[in-house]
Amino acid sequence: MLLVADANLPGFTRLVDELNAQCETALQVETYTERQPPAALLARADALFIRSVTRVDAELLAQAPQLKWLGTATIGTDHVDVNALNAAGVRFHSCPGVNANAVGDYVASAIAALSLAQDALPSGEVAIVGAGNTGRAAGQRLTGLGLSVHYYDPPLLAAGVTDVHADWQRVLQSHVVSCHVPLTAQGDYPTRHLFDAQALRDFTATAQAKVLINASRGPVVAEQALVEVIASGAQLQAVLDVWEYEPATKAEFIELLAFATPHIAGHSFAGKLGGSWQLLKKWLTDQGLALQLPSFQQFLQRYPEGQALAQVAPEEPDWHTLCRWILQVYDIRKDDQLLRQAARQPAAFDALRREYAVRAELSQLHLQAGAWAQTQQWRKCLSQLTFQID
Repeated sequence: MLLVADANLPGFTRLVDELNAQCETALQVETYTERQPPAALLARADALFIRSVTRVDAELLAQAPQLKWLGTATIGTDHVDVNALNAAGVRFHSCPGVNANAVGDYVASAIAALSLAQDALPSGEVAIVGAGNTGRAAGQRLTGLGLSVHYYDPPLLAAGVTDVHADWQRVLQSHVVSCHVPLTAQGDYPTRHLFDAQALRDFTATAQAKVLINASRGPVVAEQALVEVIASGAQLQAVLDVWEYEPATKAEFIELLAFATPHIAGHSFAGKLGGSWQLLKKWLTDQGLALQLPSFQQFLQRYPEGQALAQVAPEEPDWHTLCRWILQVYDIRKDDQLLRQAARQPAAFDALRREYAVRAELSQLHLQAGAWAQTQQWRKCLSQLTFQID
């Protein structure tokens, strides 16, 4: 049986080696490095393990006559034609929540960097657009920084969730908006160009500076409209990790942004390793194989990148210190600089993702803290930031 996997799924082959140690007939694994798997591999693939950069449609499936199982190590599924999979009889899985912590950390890092640069935290409300796993993770961390967070999610409200709302005007009046929605063009709540020219004008139609973060899908924000609004002099600091015409980016557009990164918001080491682990676990279940994977925490601890980061904190921190701790673990400014240097080379976008440096998560920061950390208020705050107290 041949498993074909994106080479950028860390730990995948190591996990398969552990499975092979338990069975008589070895599983075969081959990896691919480009966005699309080569036809020669697809022709022999029994199972395919991908990321969001691989487009799965009827054309790809026609090249994979043996394919019976497909998994994407991502939350989003808009890169996969589910109808084509169903027609071909291919079972499909995604990984909801696998990179939620990493995306939450990304948003926290963006706000930390902007706040330190301006010597002030955002003064108004923060609207989280999309209250799924990544939106909740982002909102949790910003609440830990002391910001006032609310969640806009009409579909969840219609489904009976009580701590979300459908007040679009409240979103537009917020100081910070962070997008965490899937990409949809149809239905009652389409998200394609959710932030179009009118929404962006309404959002910035105040004297107060605004922040817009998109770590969901590129076309959620109308790119040309964003260019025009910022170029018009609107007080808008935009942070983009995803792009409407990805992997193509324009250097002149990036120059208008506060931070620009190459679709790596979810690329913490733990998040990427978790994608490999989750997909193989789902595949084993579907195959009915009595093979055991190590627990995820056991597997993570086998890597130096999964170890704790120590921070001595004898004194009660202020918000500046909290922001510096966030940036100590993950500093969005470094990824921003890498993309700015490579922005005129479309192929460099994929190279930055493929060769992305190992990145920790905020939960790996262990505070050797004083008595201040034992108060109920601080324990709650540090928990929201996912910092650990030793």
